[in-house]
Amino acid sequence: MSTHADDSAPSRDVPVEVTAVRPSSDNDSAAAQDAVDSKPSDGNINPADVKETLPSTDVAVLRERSSDNDSATAQSEEESKPSDGNSDAVEGKENMVLTEDAASKKKKKSKKSKSLKKRATGFEEYYCDPPVTPAEHEEERNSIYPPNRPFVDRIEECIQRYRARRRFDSAKEQLFSRYLFLGGIDTSARQFQGTASLTSRDLDGLDKDDIRDIAANDFVGRKPGMHAARYYNPDEPEHWEVDFTGVAAGFFSETMIRLTTPGAADYAAGVDVVSNFLKYVDLHDVCPEYAEDLKNAQKVCQKAREEMPLLVQILLLLPGDFSSAARLLTCEDDNENAWAARNEMDEKTARQKFGTVLPILMSSKCGYEKGIEFEEQTGLQTVTKTITQQAYEVVGIVLPNAESHRKFKYMNKYLADINKRLDETNTIKPCGLLQVKPTVIRSGWENTMHKTVEDVTYNLVMEEEILTLMKVGFKFEMDICLLNCGVGFIKKFLDGHPTFYEFLPQELMWGYKEPVANPRPGPSIHNPTGSFEGGDGMGDFLNDEPEDDKPEDDKPENGATSIDAGGTAYGDDDVEWAL
Repeated sequence: MSTHADDSAPSRDVPVEVTAVRPSSDNDSAAAQDAVDSKPSDGNINPADVKETLPSTDVAVLRERSSDNDSATAQSEEESKPSDGNSDAVEGKENMVLTEDAASKKKKKSKKSKSLKKRATGFEEYYCDPPVTPAEHEEERNSIYPPNRPFVDRIEECIQRYRARRRFDSAKEQLFSRYLFLGGIDTSARQFQGTASLTSRDLDGLDKDDIRDIAANDFVGRKPGMHAARYYNPDEPEHWEVDFTGVAAGFFSETMIRLTTPGAADYAAGVDVVSNFLKYVDLHDVCPEYAEDLKNAQKVCQKAREEMPLLVQILLLLPGDFSSAARLLTCEDDNENAWAARNEMDEKTARQKFGTVLPILMSSKCGYEKGIEFEEQTGLQTVTKTITQQAYEVVGIVLPNAESHRKFKYMNKYLADINKRLDETNTIKPCGLLQVKPTVIRSGWENTMHKTVEDVTYNLVMEEEILTLMKVGFKFEMDICLLNCGVGFIKKFLDGHPTFYEFLPQELMWGYKEPVANPRPGPSIHNPTGSFEGGDGMGDFLNDEPEDDKPEDDKPENGATSIDAGGTAYGDDDVEWAL
């Protein structure tokens, strides 16, 4: 369908929408066509004529589109007018459209990035390694980890392959490197041997195993001169032994304590890193001859998760209210009244606690089933012996029995009535007994290899809230006092250690540097200060005159003449010759 219009007529006289009207039915469309064709073609078409033949719905469409056409025409005329220099509105509109487009693109991009799945690091709680194919299993058993291959070669390649399959952040990287160092593996960065300068041409023809070997930093030096004194030396295997359990225990006991916060999230993350590595070694059957040792190392990891949070709580509660009260009342010559000042306990409160706990424990026969007997005393309780600078291991825990609980409850109810009248707050916590034996903690601070201790058990009075956190095997460094009734209390508390505590000599090698030869001679009767000839001691080299960098004039030999830059000639007798 088309309309014939005069080319000279304005475009607004002929509505373009007439050609695009969609009648509601075929009959209406035919009627509209007949109405248009029946009119004489004078070059102009009256929209009213067409309007009479169209249905009401089409008329509304025609009106809307006519108005849209008029607005478009007006807009085109405005754009065709010469610019008067004020185009801010147009530019603002264009900028607004561009801004909206940019915002929509950014929004789409962010949605796309959020939808992408993050690659697993390998340390997730429920992460497991992908299943090994039969071909990979055959390769590992016959080529990578065969039993006839030396253990050093197998564990070295295992560590390198493990690093390639895990994504370490900076914290985990530091902890795992220190764990390997404790096992004698060199994890230091290799200077001038990195892979940052390698190009694709350098890596052509190399498979993933070759690239992993090039990029690895964990290795055991096998060539002469490659190993330092603080790492495992294959030439001196008598100084080392394979002990996964001991390395894990030493790492959790000493190294992790200094690098992280015991009982916190970062400590648990370090335990997970070591446990993850041990599982990898066990899964790939790297060293079947040490399978039992790997299982024991996994048990140490589980103990570290359970015991360290308990030990942190114990360290915050020790020495306890009873020990603080007993020290305040019985240690008169003690100038370091630290626990009383810390707990801010006055003498009246101390007497209530000290005078109530011991009679209740004696009368209720607490610990009688374990052979603990109190010595009856008619007078005041006094200190008979003080033991200082000693380590103890927990060998037994005696909780208060039912009769003790009943008496403590009655006493607290009695004190509550008194405190209510005196406007005071003082409660006595139920107490039991902690059985400890002297032990030796080898921590590297002193030579304790030949130190011996006596085989005796001490019973220390302690609150029940602390006893419930204790485990048999915990070790504590503390000073204790023994009373004349047969029990004791903690005078001063220093430190605590878990049941798996172990100190490794490799800990002392961290930061060790190879000795360098000193050119200065040693002191003697002829040179008491050990200085150089004519010097005054260690700083002789600082007093040396700097050498003159100016070269000496070369003198002619055998009567030869020399000519300087100025053209003057000299003979062997330094006589100037005229040229």
